[in-house]
Amino acid sequence: MAESVVSNEDRLAEQELEKFGYKQELKRSLNIWELTAFGINYMIPIAPAIIFGFILQISGGTVALPYALAGIAMLFTAMSYSVMVKNYPLAGSIYNYVGRGWNPHVGFLAGWVLILDYILIPTVTSMSASIYIGQFYPQIPYAVWLLIFAVSMGLLNLFGVELMAKLGLWMVAIGEFVVFTAFFVWGYAVQVHHVGTGTLFSTLPFKFSSFGALAAATSVCVLSYLGFDAITTLAEETHYPKRDIPKAIYYSILIGAFTMVMTGYLGMLVIPNWQHLITQPGWAETTLMKVSEIAGGRGFAAFYTAGFLLAMGVFNVVATAAGARLLYGMGRDNMIPKVIFAAINKRWKTPHWNIILIVTIEYVLGIIFTVDRITTLINYGALGGFAALNLGVIWLYYIKKKGVGPESLGEPENWVPPAKYFPRYFLAPLAGFIVVMWVFLSLDKYALTVGTIWLIIGIIYEAILSKGYKELPPQLEL
Repeated sequence: MAESVVSNEDRLAEQELEKFGYKQELKRSLNIWELTAFGINYMIPIAPAIIFGFILQISGGTVALPYALAGIAMLFTAMSYSVMVKNYPLAGSIYNYVGRGWNPHVGFLAGWVLILDYILIPTVTSMSASIYIGQFYPQIPYAVWLLIFAVSMGLLNLFGVELMAKLGLWMVAIGEFVVFTAFFVWGYAVQVHHVGTGTLFSTLPFKFSSFGALAAATSVCVLSYLGFDAITTLAEETHYPKRDIPKAIYYSILIGAFTMVMTGYLGMLVIPNWQHLITQPGWAETTLMKVSEIAGGRGFAAFYTAGFLLAMGVFNVVATAAGARLLYGMGRDNMIPKVIFAAINKRWKTPHWNIILIVTIEYVLGIIFTVDRITTLINYGALGGFAALNLGVIWLYYIKKKGVGPESLGEPENWVPPAKYFPRYFLAPLAGFIVVMWVFLSLDKYALTVGTIWLIIGIIYEAILSKGYKELPPQLEL
């Protein structure tokens, strides 16, 4: 009976796909819990270990507060994602949502800037994991650890999303175990052994140097929430994407926000003298490992690092999977060379050239740049894409007037929201746009400069591709 239900769901999803001129090529195997696990593993509750020290420096003393603000900001954008996936249950994420809901050329540029995220995020995970393990095995060069990590995670990715889904739930359980064990050890050290503040209740973890610094730190924290966006890239590998992807988005954000805010709060209780410690070599890059060592000794620091490395491996795999599918969606529409980016491995049913390209780029960039430099660049693409997505919802429903209505009304097509739906379809995406732009404008000059150069390259490329913005791929004309 269950198999029959799954087959019917798959058939309906494939029919939805055919409406947009595509055929089913990727394997549908994911349910809501596997999607949620994918999102959480992308965010990984242990994600602050990558950028904790940088957030601390940028904000001037708080990590918990920027994570809380970033979580609230992402909930507004998540609402826009849930609307768009019901309209367009396709791989390609923002590229498809903005391109079809607003304008194909704007959609291309939104997808173009988002490429920065999906290529650079695996780079950050590989670099951070290599730096952490190098603290224990300094005799092996960083470049060797980076190569081992990037290639091994890339090979695992080639084996398909189904394998990731099966491992995903276990990885979430292990990751949460490590995180909550760290919470207990940090809290016990503070309250019982009077480490750091000596009390579990303090306003210290919420102090910051200025509102500008807080906004800048919040923009970096957005990096840790990008898992909910990655869920949408798996629409064509999900049994019932219009129902399960929106739910998985909300679940992953709420679970991720709780663990990241708690990490920021408890971690700061252990190191009230952070201004002195953060200047020491390696502290900014491995702050939470140092926090774990202060609270629980070298042995617990090794345990935390082992959990971190496992989480980084899973993070890298799912980030590469999401990036490969964004490129697949754009390649399938001939927006980037189709022969490479839309190619599917016949055995593993994965976009293998995209995976190989991402692994190669992450190794090269990981050798050239530092973690903090790449981290600031990542959010240019995410925030730019999120801003376009939020405006795209308003454009689809109130300008084009071609959106799909809610399930409770039978999903009518070309539906214009009446007054009672105004908060959901206009105010929420508008609030998402305003918050995202506030954070976007807080990015540092380096990120804004390099990101804008990348955007300009995309504008020129799109102009050439579309013969001066006069032509579109056939699929996008539907």
